[in-house]
Order: sequence, then structure tokens, then C-alpha cells
Amino acid sequence: MARCSAEGCQRWYPDLLVRTGAGTTIDSRWFCSESCVERTTRRRLLVAQPMAAGIPPVPPVRLGSLLRSRGAVAAADLDRALDAQQTSGLRLGAQLCAMGLIEPAALVRSLADQAGVSYLASVDSSIVRDAPGRLSPGAVRALGLVPIREPENNRIKVACTAPVPRVACGVLRRLTGWTVEPYLVSDEQWAALAEAYGESVARHPDGADVAEFVRASSLSDAAARIASAASARRTVSMTEAVCGPFTWVRVRGEGLVRDVIVDNDEQEDACLAGTTLH
Repeated sequence: MARCSAEGCQRWYPDLLVRTGAGTTIDSRWFCSESCVERTTRRRLLVAQPMAAGIPPVPPVRLGSLLRSRGAVAAADLDRALDAQQTSGLRLGAQLCAMGLIEPAALVRSLADQAGVSYLASVDSSIVRDAPGRLSPGAVRALGLVPIREPENNRIKVACTAPVPRVACGVLRRLTGWTVEPYLVSDEQWAALAEAYGESVARHPDGADVAEFVRASSLSDAAARIASAASARRTVSMTEAVCGPFTWVRVRGEGLVRDVIVDNDEQEDACLAGTTLH
């Protein structure tokens, strides 16, 4: 006999019914119905714990000091940019570029050195049209990370902007098992990559990979979407991680990867659900 793992249910079912398709198994725990999966999932989302950074931080070095030490910006020009920054609200690097005091490529190089990561002076956005890593475009934008190569030896290269989204790197590693290698790019380059990500896949919805990104209306709606996907596949795994204001959930089953992002700001919150079918 199998007993439902949902709190408050724990119904017993004959093994024969379970073997022939009754219920759903999530992370080796069996549930008798979709409603039991949904209730359990909602509780699990509410208690998800914040993620640590995926890559360790480096000792902070002020960007202005770094640029001055390299002779990239004169002291007087830096002072002018800092004054202008008080009214513009721009980050220092963006302010320097806006005033024509530094080239974007030189800024990205300095920001990468400041963060202790690699950088790309230029990148062709066409390399991401086939959605390397098979994330949905919505997931890419939510994470702030664009995979630029297919995973290799359990490592994946991603493009991002400064400051490096270290917690998002940790979330991606937890959900996929990949070690994340971030490469800084300019804001403009990242926007182009995010826009191009998955273009080829989107044009062929009947192909081997179909990405869909759906906005759900609440945390309960997110739990319902997860439960529906899990119940349709019978046996799935579920991994969750908190990334800033979001809780990110990945559900895996035969032919299915579903990502759900839940806004943590309110009890009944707007959330984003992304689905990738293989």
C-alpha cells in the first residue's frame, strides 16, 4: 500500500493502482491527487530559503579609484562625472560614458577587473538564437544571465552586466547543476543578446524545443501550474531557490522542464511561469 505524503491527507492506495498510474511522485514522495500536490507545493514555496551567491565576491575596489590608477580617467574628469551623477542618478560608469569620458569597452574591462570575472569586448548576438542551455527567454531576463554557449563538462558561460548577479548565478547552478562562468558585457550588448535569445526556437514551435513564458496571477496560481505539470508527468523532480524578490522553481519530468518564478513581496503575488518542452 502507498500512502499520500500530503499533510492532512495520507490516504492509502493499493500498490497496483500506483503502479498503473494513480497519483504523482515528486522527489520520491507520492501524492494521491493533483490537489494534494498543489497544497504541498504552495507550502514549499512559502518556506523556500534565500540562496547564497553562486560565485564568491572579491574585496571591493571603488570603480573611480580603479579607473584613476589605470590612467583611464583624469582626476578632474572623474570629479566632474561624480558631480553630474548627483543629478542624473546614473551609475558612475554610465555617467562617464554619457559624458564621453571613457569608451564602453574600456569601462566593461575595468568593471570585470573590479568584479574578478571575465569580459567580452564584443559578442555576436546570433550565437544565442538557438537558446543555448534551453532556458526560456523570460527566464533569461528574470535572471539577468544570457547563456552564450551550450553547457560543457557541467559548466556554462553566461553574459551579464555589472554588477555581477552573483545570487542569480547561484540559483542557476542549483536548478541546473551547472557551474556558471559569468562574462561581463555592456548594457547594450546584453540587451541585444536577451532580445535574440531563442529566436530560432520561437520560429519553430513544432520542433524539438519549444519555449513558452506565461504570467500567472498569484502564488496559488503558480502552485497550480506546478501541480498540473507534475500530475501530467507522474514522476518529476522539483527544485526551488530564492533569488532576491523571487522564488524560482524548476520542475523536471519526462519531456518537460518548467520554470516558475514567484514574487515574494506579497502573500498573494504576481508570478512568472516559464515552460520548456523537449
